[in-house]
Amino acid sequence: MTDDQFIELLGGVTAVARFLGITAASVSGWKAIPRDRKIRLAVIAEDKGLCTRKDLFPDDYEDIWIELRPNHKSNLMSAPI
Repeated sequence: MTDDQFIELLGGVTAVARFLGITAASVSGWKAIPRDRKIRLAVIAEDKGLCTRKDLFPDDYEDIWIELRPNHKSNLMSAPI
């Protein structure tokens, strides 16, 4: 998905600006979503059920969010005692 498509998925420039606490003019001026902002927006998009963080960062999602690593302790079921 392109950054423009992602912004539209989130509800457009005004919605993205509101999510980030910045002006719509700032969002409109982006040629690409700055990485730190895209990471924040990915969490919002996943929370809203629009897409997953893995969808947006398929190559490095495990480095950004370690809890998404397949063998992370939060993903392992504990055995009954």
